[in-house]
Amino acid sequence: MNKSNLDLAYEIISQSREAVNFYDLWNRIAQDQGLIDEDDSDGENISKFYTALSLDGRFITTGDNRWDLRTRHTFDDVHIDMNKVYEEEEEEIEDDIQNVEDATEKDLFDDKDDDEDDSEEDDEEMDEEE
Repeated sequence: MNKSNLDLAYEIISQSREAVNFYDLWNRIAQDQGLIDEDDSDGENISKFYTALSLDGRFITTGDNRWDLRTRHTFDDVHIDMNKVYEEEEEEIEDDIQNVEDATEKDLFDDKDDDEDDSEEDDEEMDEEE
């Protein structure tokens, strides 16, 4: 009986002592399952596998496109505190707003200086005409 790609991935990663690079994992599975077709770039198969791997709760990504079994990691290792993510986003937005305000204020002062220069030139021209 053929194993599913995910069951085969589980077996391969279980036998490894560390996280496995996604492409190495895919190449082993594709070879075992006969999924590599030279006429096709196998892009559809690899994307389906990546999606399935991402959704399967047995696996986690450890960064740098490496995958491991969730059971090998503590909750703190794999948990993303969304409050921190939102705080960072808010700080970036506040910085962007401040940069826009600073730039707008600078432009307003630059325009005012240009207007003053223009009015001085106009005054000088009027004096010369008289």
